[in-house]
Amino acid sequence: MRVASLPSLFISATLAAADLSCKCLYGDACWPSDSEWSEFAQTLTSPEALIVGQRPPGAVCYKSDPSYNEEACAFLQARVDDPVYMSSLTNGAHYNNFNAIINSTTILNCPYKPASDDDVCYQGRVPPYVVNVTKVEEIQSALAFAAKHNLRVTVKNTGHEEMGRAMGVGALEIFMNNFQNYTYFDGDFVPEGAPEGTEGEYAVTLGAGVNWSTAYKSTDDHNRSVVGGLSPMGTVGAAAGWPLGTGQSLLSPFYGLGVDNTLQFTVVLPDGTYLTANRFTTPDLFWAMRGGGGPSFGIVTSTTYRTHPNLPFTGAFFGAQASSTEAYIDLLTVWMKHHNNVSESGWSGNWPFSSRSLYLTMASLGAPNSQAANDSMNNFFDEAATVPGVNITVRGTREYRSWYVFVHENLVDSSNVIGFNFTAVIPGNSQSTTAGWLMPANVTSPEFAPEMAKVMANTTVLAIPFMVGGGYVLTVDPSSSAACPAWRHTITDMVLMGGANDTADIRPHYEEMHENILKYRNLAPPPYGGSYLNEADTLEENFSFTYWGEQYPRLLAIKKEIDPNDLLIVRKGVNSEAWDDEITCKSCL
Repeated sequence: MRVASLPSLFISATLAAADLSCKCLYGDACWPSDSEWSEFAQTLTSPEALIVGQRPPGAVCYKSDPSYNEEACAFLQARVDDPVYMSSLTNGAHYNNFNAIINSTTILNCPYKPASDDDVCYQGRVPPYVVNVTKVEEIQSALAFAAKHNLRVTVKNTGHEEMGRAMGVGALEIFMNNFQNYTYFDGDFVPEGAPEGTEGEYAVTLGAGVNWSTAYKSTDDHNRSVVGGLSPMGTVGAAAGWPLGTGQSLLSPFYGLGVDNTLQFTVVLPDGTYLTANRFTTPDLFWAMRGGGGPSFGIVTSTTYRTHPNLPFTGAFFGAQASSTEAYIDLLTVWMKHHNNVSESGWSGNWPFSSRSLYLTMASLGAPNSQAANDSMNNFFDEAATVPGVNITVRGTREYRSWYVFVHENLVDSSNVIGFNFTAVIPGNSQSTTAGWLMPANVTSPEFAPEMAKVMANTTVLAIPFMVGGGYVLTVDPSSSAACPAWRHTITDMVLMGGANDTADIRPHYEEMHENILKYRNLAPPPYGGSYLNEADTLEENFSFTYWGEQYPRLLAIKKEIDPNDLLIVRKGVNSEAWDDEITCKSCL
């Protein structure tokens, strides 16, 4: 199937201003011939592993498109709100705006429901060729083929992603969802290359395609818990993009960030080398991979995490609505007065706010939990009840047998949800925007509560802050991994979310998100504040300093050494500064 060539959309405006080095894109004269693709397919386990002429998911709904299929269209449209299904596709990101070419003058997309029979489904950023890999050797073969022909490479895994890095104009996609293996170690995991006598640890090795729902359940079956993402329906991949981007968790205040719990990776480097990366075998690479972003340093096939005792949890829940802006500010002020103490006494969790409403979904170790944790939460509950014009609809606690049960009942099985329903947020809109900012503890302190409350009350999009810092996270040396150093004095990651329906222009929503996150950025500019790489502002300009602070020069040096030919460059990733936004052409000036 022929897919329209679109590289001129990106390079024509800049050719006169700079000398460019460009990737070979589909439709260019340099693109591999059919016979070359056929020869490449023979290197795979099965020639069918190479998908040729991949079209966007919505193409099956366009009568003008060769892919049109009425039955397939009905199947798709019945599942566009199913995050597990949409995340599993080879031919599209979870959110349709990441499938589209979007710049200041152009939107080329493929909405799931065409407005007329004559509508055109544009290829957009959906890669036309895919290798559906099942073995390491296929990844190596794909990278070698891409390097030989100077192809743009993207890597797609299970789960949702908030920057569209898995899609790419005219690219070759490497699809990793088939790596579903997991192995448990009952206190006997020792990293490869460790000195003789190194004490074993309780651990789990997860294949790159495993998602957090599977990881939590299978770890719980072994009576252990693992630090992982808090994702509705478990749509975040557990063992690739999440830890490479740092990995925050409601368990982080108790056990650390994802990077603090990562013991080892298996990875295919840009030159095709397959190796085991840990602090003994490849200390610089291991440092960079823990927070440096993916797949900048290689394509991960598995990650080994430390596991922890499978302790019970206490959940605390709160919901309130204010009758006026004044009452809303007063409610938020009360919450911010208690915020740091709630964290310090042993709680973590989410505290969504929007449209004069505030919710808490929190967790603390133990059932019952500590007296300090219990007192700190009740102190907030009691003071919130005294605020005039505030109606409290949810207040209480519940005990859970394990971390897995807490996650399942609050983020997967909505029949058991209390207060804020997270399962309704992630499916949400067909197009999505997200931004986040790491808030230092002094900004969320009682002294700053009135000012912080006013900023929060003037936030025009849904906020779902994650209280995932503090505690253990504060004790870790910032230089121990490539994660943003701001994590080490942060309590809350202020995450904002927005979106639009399938046919809307998403650009105003990007602008609104950017304007809102700037309010928090201005309270704690870098390097004291920063951004969680996996939930960053699409319009962030100073991304290298915002994501990595003073760590960036070391990261950049490692990246240039391991990927000198820029084979694995991602949008707003390490060493992407000279590349255009679609990673199609690089300025040589």
